[in-house]
Amino acid sequence: MGCNASTAMDESDPEYLEKLQNSKVEQMLMQSQQTEKNQVKLLLLGAGESGKSTVLKQMKLLHKGGFTYQERMLYGNVIWADTVGSMQTLIIQARKLGIRLACDVPDSELSEFKRKVLAYKTLDSIDASKAGGVSFLKNYVLKYSENGAARRKKMSTGRANAGWEDDYDEGQEGPEEIIPGLYELSDKNEVMYSRQEIAHAIQQLWNHDEGIQTCFQKSHLFQLEGSAAYYFDHAHLYADEEYLCTDEDILKGRIKTTGITETNFIVNETKFKILDAGGQRSERKKWIHCFQDITCALFVLAVSEYDQMLFEDERVNRMHEAIMLFESLCNSKWFVNTPFILFLNKVDLLEDKLRRSPIRKYFPDYKGKTNDLEDTLQYFEKLFLSLNRANKPIYVHRTCATDAESMKFVLTAITDMIVQQNLKRSGLI
Repeated sequence: MGCNASTAMDESDPEYLEKLQNSKVEQMLMQSQQTEKNQVKLLLLGAGESGKSTVLKQMKLLHKGGFTYQERMLYGNVIWADTVGSMQTLIIQARKLGIRLACDVPDSELSEFKRKVLAYKTLDSIDASKAGGVSFLKNYVLKYSENGAARRKKMSTGRANAGWEDDYDEGQEGPEEIIPGLYELSDKNEVMYSRQEIAHAIQQLWNHDEGIQTCFQKSHLFQLEGSAAYYFDHAHLYADEEYLCTDEDILKGRIKTTGITETNFIVNETKFKILDAGGQRSERKKWIHCFQDITCALFVLAVSEYDQMLFEDERVNRMHEAIMLFESLCNSKWFVNTPFILFLNKVDLLEDKLRRSPIRKYFPDYKGKTNDLEDTLQYFEKLFLSLNRANKPIYVHRTCATDAESMKFVLTAITDMIVQQNLKRSGLI
């Protein structure tokens, strides 16, 4: 009884209660520190259209069980719009480049297909809410309207720009400027073709008009969706309004990243937080908000885009922009002790492009064999590693972000490496 009385007295003692409370706080702090040690923050970086978001999609496939019903519906609508827009772009650009099209011959069957595609009002044919609402509408008009292209050219600086360190503002149109005029070219009295008719017309032009193929081979001279050929081959699928996209469709499809997205999953009892930031210049000023406490930075470089110009500034070479961006980030005070992973991405597209677009035309100091894939990859790898004035560790991987099997191997390797390094740094091993 004496013992019980003593305990009761201790528990009512203010000094005892204060010690007990402090002990609980310390315990919570220790648990929080332990959680932080067991957490990895991976930051995805790179210029626009480099493939960052595709890497994130592969991570979702590996660790989050794939894509939702809503995501599959979303991509189905976006890809259908991009399929039509891409074919319209090829027809219009062929005229500008002076390429003869078989579909320009009057009264031919191909001519009728061309007429249908050019007359088709994509935005009248889809449920915009299923495709992403205002964000989709704005992006679609920026990509495919003649006014949007003319405005980008007018605003072009012609200078590569890191973008994230400055208060850079591209000054693109806001939704309020674009949305009212979306349907200004629509004639509500004209014949509205079915999606199936347009899909058939697209595939006929793609498969039977050599001029369309010739224009496609010169697509580095203008802005065209990187997966356009894949879209055309599968147009009949996307014409079905109830079509649910496959994993491959979603990996090939592209929805512009705006702002910073955060994705969380667990790998080997380690919590991964992946931050994906939009790569176009107007998005980069938001990057600095997620630079703190980064475990590892993954920079994605599209090696196949050595002969292409930025979407947002058509006088700037995409590779030159990526070089300046990587150099700025790699040597930044924010990443003094942060290891970098460099993905040389779109290797499959590079191999095909080298046959028709000599790299020396864009990089005169290239000394390797003409149109040689291995020499070209080594050239870009050495070029980017030479920008590392901070002498930090940089791990290089050659990737095709849309290839699920190869990416599974690469991502498994780098996640294991990151986990091991994080445990060592935290003193847990």
